[in-house]
Amino acid sequence: MEKQASESYEEWTAALPSMPPPGTLYALQPVGVGTPQVESLTSYIARLAFAHCVFPGVLMRKVIVPFVENHAAGRSTLMDIRDGKATGAFNSAHQTAMKAVSALECLTQHQGLRALTMLTWAEVFPLFKLIRTTQAWCPGCLEEWRTTGQTIYEPLIWTIQAVKICSQHDCSLETHCRACRRSSPWLAWRSRPGYCPHCQQWLGTHVGTQEENEQQRAWQHWCAEEVGALLALAPTLTRIPCRARISEGLTSMLWQVSQGRKETFARHVGLSPKMVGDWFYHQQLPTVENLLRVCFAVQLSLRELLLEEHFTCSLRPEGTQGLWSRLHRQTAHGFGKSDLVREKLEAIASNAEMSPPSLKTVARQLGCDPHSLKVYHPVPCQVISARYVAYRQTKGQETQRQHCEEVQLAVRQLIEQGIPPTGRNVALLLPKPGILRSSVVREARRAAIRERARGE
Repeated sequence: MEKQASESYEEWTAALPSMPPPGTLYALQPVGVGTPQVESLTSYIARLAFAHCVFPGVLMRKVIVPFVENHAAGRSTLMDIRDGKATGAFNSAHQTAMKAVSALECLTQHQGLRALTMLTWAEVFPLFKLIRTTQAWCPGCLEEWRTTGQTIYEPLIWTIQAVKICSQHDCSLETHCRACRRSSPWLAWRSRPGYCPHCQQWLGTHVGTQEENEQQRAWQHWCAEEVGALLALAPTLTRIPCRARISEGLTSMLWQVSQGRKETFARHVGLSPKMVGDWFYHQQLPTVENLLRVCFAVQLSLRELLLEEHFTCSLRPEGTQGLWSRLHRQTAHGFGKSDLVREKLEAIASNAEMSPPSLKTVARQLGCDPHSLKVYHPVPCQVISARYVAYRQTKGQETQRQHCEEVQLAVRQLIEQGIPPTGRNVALLLPKPGILRSSVVREARRAAIRERARGE
């Protein structure tokens, strides 16, 4: 009888598999990578801080800044949040964004965070007028995400200064909280996506559509779609566009549209001849908004200009008159003195339903200078300023009264528990311990202690 052949078994390796090094921070997944709604880096930092149950300011100062200082050459003073005014650089093509991306990728062990910034386009987009200095958002998007239970975040496209509207909800991006009327930096000490860092009120509300004409609306939608398409392409690009691509593309446009005549080209695209001359003679990079204006005028997409060596373009048949040059001319030739501005100022001054805005806020919304408004329209400006001062005083008194009540309640609770109502013990029960710095609040604490002692 023949012996059966020995059966072969699968060979196992007893060695332990190689494991990647653990990250210091949670490997939070960014939202929308590869789409026009990709998350911004400041939003990612805020959500990362929320995942670790700390404020973004604490995460930056205690973890990220020390890491950058230990692993990068020199000190990184720009990485600290401080007042938040310079935090827009985290989303731009600045070296601050590069250091932040490198640090976060090492701390979280999550690669690809470069797509949350404009670093991919650093060679073709100048830093000037690239990123908004203050926060902007679409209330419709925020409300929709909260209603449907999606992650609430801040897309990178909201940070681009050339994008003025949300193409999905056909509404302008808002820049001031409707509750406290204040603008916010992109990353404040207590930032949280979807909420005002000053008053912590929800920023998402139902809004109406744009009131511009059809041509203006088409131009704004086109800008948002073009910038969004570039942001979606960033993670998949194998060849980063270089600075020379802008020069070559503009030269090709110049010859196709005006046969090399620069003044004619400037007139066709609605820009100043001096600005266009600086692009060709001094090799200056156009801002993103001016580049969009040129591409819109010659019916060319940004993707074709930046990524394709050969393209065909021609002037838009309906032209671009009234899209971006009209507003500039109105402001330059005394738009602030017009009856339209006076009517708007009087309407704001007499509107008792809305929270009184400051004259500076009103001037920013109208596109005018506050000093010019005071000179040309003194009466409504004085009413607006007086209403705002009274509103701030009333609100300050209400806030102070609320703080005093919180301190008195904390004192009563401590005495009932047999704990001495010292300043330190009272501060532990307060949602904002810093209110004890006010002399009025400290006097309220002493008055509550005296009242309790007389009652006993």
